[in-house]
Amino acid sequence: MISIKSDDFSENYELFVKLCSITSEPMKLVNDKCQDMIVMTAEAFERRNKLLDLREKFLGTDTDKCLSSENTDFQQLGQYINELEKNGE
Repeated sequence: MISIKSDDFSENYELFVKLCSITSEPMKLVNDKCQDMIVMTAEAFERRNKLLDLREKFLGTDTDKCLSSENTDFQQLGQYINELEKNGE
């Protein structure tokens, strides 16, 4: 994650917006007078939220049951992941 002084961010806002859009990565804004902040595009935020939701679903299930062929519909799982990726673009 790139760390940027908040003053530099303010002075070069458009440049950093472009950088966030191109990389889809968050940036850490640092300032001596207040707490650090993380900045990212709304699109990247939504995509990360969807991936976190998917991770929570996996972690919320019993791993042995989830991975057994008789209890897992891998085609349905693949469709769900494809849908998340399509909506994230």
